[in-house]
Amino acid sequence: MKILFISRGNGFGHAKRDLLVAERLIQLNHEVIIASYSSGLQYLRRVYSGDLIDLELPSAGSSAERLFKLLDLIRRTQPDGIVVDEELLVLPMARSLGIPTCFITNWLEDDRETLGFLQMADQIAIVDIQESWMFPIPVSIQDKIRFVGPVVEVPEATGIKEKKIIITSGSATIVDVPFFTKTIAALKDEQAYVKVVYSGTLTKSLQRLEDETTRFVTDPGSFLDEVRNSSLVVCRGGHTTLWELASLGIPAIAIPRKEEVNPSNIVYAKQMGARGYIRWLQEADMDSSLIASYANGILSGQDQLQTYAYDGTAVDHLISCVLESFSLHNEEKPL
Repeated sequence: MKILFISRGNGFGHAKRDLLVAERLIQLNHEVIIASYSSGLQYLRRVYSGDLIDLELPSAGSSAERLFKLLDLIRRTQPDGIVVDEELLVLPMARSLGIPTCFITNWLEDDRETLGFLQMADQIAIVDIQESWMFPIPVSIQDKIRFVGPVVEVPEATGIKEKKIIITSGSATIVDVPFFTKTIAALKDEQAYVKVVYSGTLTKSLQRLEDETTRFVTDPGSFLDEVRNSSLVVCRGGHTTLWELASLGIPAIAIPRKEEVNPSNIVYAKQMGARGYIRWLQEADMDSSLIASYANGILSGQDQLQTYAYDGTAVDHLISCVLESFSLHNEEKPL
């Protein structure tokens, strides 16, 4: 079967989970093509050796441009099925062309427009667990939804934590400058800890804050290797990052971007906080003294966080959902 992955290019989380599923499908002798853009494409170029297509789209842009390029991609590749990672516009195109779809997501909305798109998916795979799920589960798509669990790949934990704190915002942009400056200031007194700052394109402007315990990293490729033996991570709270940290047993403080920038990240942080895996605060409350207080509680051992017992089976559950989506669609076709 020829399977096309259309992977949302905002950040690295979508690309990471799509890569895991694509590689497993290749092992099952399916032909797999991944199409992405922006930072997701940059990540896949480093780690994926299969057929990879650059959609040449910005991380955000006009629907007209996306429609044209996505439709052209589907017509050129002629897939038997499409795995859609949060690119809603693909769903009506695939439906009109008679191509089955499995929609992968870590959020749900119940507004009329979004529901109109989601109803066109054959199945919807939520890469999370239902416990403490804080997004709505609309009745009109309830029969399409399957919770498959967090799809992440984590290295083996070292068991020995170094005196090291990671500060990261994933794909850093100008809106993250206050996050970095306040966090670095909050941790200045933790002189016994090395601060590793994943600041991407902001590195040059932030290096004025550097001291002997702080170093800046532009390439996110080493993130998990650095994280797995760290004592604390302060991050923006992306879905994949939070599950990676919970699976490694690395305590984290999440400070999501403002709701008008990324409303979903606030919900991810609330969910993971309710499950006991992280501490979090809203950007409006981002104060160096508060961050320092949270960090001190975790580093001193007074604040104990939970670890997620990740067993890797979520990938198998998602593979089953993908293949089931395609078979269900074919069964529904009239003879």
